Amino acid sequence: MWFRRMRVRPSSVTPIFIDMYYIVQENLFREEGHAKLIATLERFQIPYELVNVRPFIEEVEYLTDRKDVFAFGSLKLARLSQEYGWDPGALITENHDYEVYSKYYKEDLLNYDSRVVRFGDDFKWKYDQQFIRPCLDSKTFVGKVFEKHIWEDLKKRTFHHNKEMRKEFGDEYPILLTEDTLIQVASPKKLTQEVRFWVVDGKIITQSTYRRGSFLSYDNIVDQDAIDFAKSMVDIFQLAKTFVIDLALTPEGWKIIECGSTSCAGFYDADMQKLIMSLEESYNPPYMDPSRDITNF
Repeated sequence: MWFRRMRVRPSSVTPIFIDMYYIVQENLFREEGHAKLIATLERFQIPYELVNVRPFIEEVEYLTDRKDVFAFGSLKLARLSQEYGWDPGALITENHDYEVYSKYYKEDLLNYDSRVVRFGDDFKWKYDQQFIRPCLDSKTFVGKVFEKHIWEDLKKRTFHHNKEMRKEFGDEYPILLTEDTLIQVASPKKLTQEVRFWVVDGKIITQSTYRRGSFLSYDNIVDQDAIDFAKSMVDIFQLAKTFVIDLALTPEGWKIIECGSTSCAGFYDADMQKLIMSLEESYNPPYMDPSRDITNF
């Protein structure tokens, strides 16, 4: 079921708001933010449904026949949203790639000293520990600081898994993390705080701290200098109409950790009402019906 909302503004015509349809992956983000998202959709009677994305199955069961769908979920749901023709779907573009946005943000990136190599490469370890993540916002593995033996074990397990999946499901089974997947390798950094910002149409809509020191800490208490730095970075380059940008506080000041998709990012303590209303305003402007004169209303 979906709902139509109409709000009257001072105008000679009636603005008709037909909300987008939201598809939300069930139990993906095991945090309070997921509950806040659902509460916001229900509070404003915005149509949505929860879907179950099952491993090893390249389809999702859903009820709607609408195409004006915004998806929140995993990379797999994002990929399937393109196949199903949802618009905007799960917004991941070619700009969600370190090799693209690093050309704009440059020294303001935390890991601007990265080397870009292939996942299967036997690259030289410059330090006992190195920070490694995929270049794409692909979530194929968690970017973090690795020791060499742990990294080699991850590679070994990944190649074994890929081989088993192809043996069981055939060559058509999509392998997302391969020997040729591009990764960035950088020196480890000292971070004292990490903050996520949500951007819609070039504006910071909401933000949340998610780590202080070595502890997870979800709150929306964010220093003004972090907000100002995030705004300045958004003014330089925008990956898409909506995206997230993660910052870290370092001894050298604020730096960009990475940029990602709004659809696939954890919510932490973001203001979900602000985010949803901004997405509606951006992707779903009101339809102005000239046949309905409300001058005398």
